[in-house]
Amino acid sequence: MRTFSLFITDTRYSVPTLALITVEDEQCAIELAKADLGRSEFHLAVELHDGKRAIFKKAKTIAAEGLLRA
Repeated sequence: MRTFSLFITDTRYSVPTLALITVEDEQCAIELAKADLGRSEFHLAVELHDGKRAIFKKAKTIAAEGLLRA
């Protein structure tokens, strides 16, 4: 088992939320990070770290969230 750091950018807070996740491998951690991004309308981005190394980053697009008006 390995522990990864997940930083979640949330519109409700001024700093990213830190979550520590312990999973079997890097791929499982990435899948959890992707799932977390879709878990809340307030979650705008996730960044996954293994120690000091960023291994995954994903952000929602403004248009996808309906925040951009035509």
